[in-house]
Amino acid sequence: MAASNLETIVQLILGCVVLLAGRNIFWLFIALAGFLVGFELAGVWLADKSLLLQVAAALGAGLLGALLAVIFERVAFALAGFYAAAYLALIIVDRIGGTSGESIIIIGSGLVGALIAALVMDWAIIVLSALVGAAAIVATIAMPPVIEIALFIVLVAVGVAVQRSVYIRSLSS
Repeated sequence: MAASNLETIVQLILGCVVLLAGRNIFWLFIALAGFLVGFELAGVWLADKSLLLQVAAALGAGLLGALLAVIFERVAFALAGFYAAAYLALIIVDRIGGTSGESIIIIGSGLVGALIAALVMDWAIIVLSALVGAAAIVATIAMPPVIEIALFIVLVAVGVAVQRSVYIRSLSS
């Protein structure tokens, strides 16, 4: 999927925000992950509809997540896990040459992510937001697969380390 320079810049910025601060602003992480999943799925499920409708569907998914995050924190964490795991599944399916329409893999991954997030909320959000942030950043850069994987791993490690440090400090204050 080709993106304009503005879309690429926005995706890089949002990817960095989620990578480094996903736990602290989990409602924004949920909204962004929901939008990313919603946009990818709208491109498949609403392919014959206008781009405006596809964006509206994606915004709806993101807003639903943000609203639930504010009202029902535990449900929001589970939803964040679902969105994050589904987004990662979409990226992986796309990278290995599959189609984004392989819904069972995406939904199954989302359900596993939701279960993990509900069980170990804070740490799951730290790891999942680092994974999603890293995936969003790497997805904007055209590189050989080996370099993409290495960059992804480094970004995840940095994201987890930064968020862990902030989280640990917040527990002691």
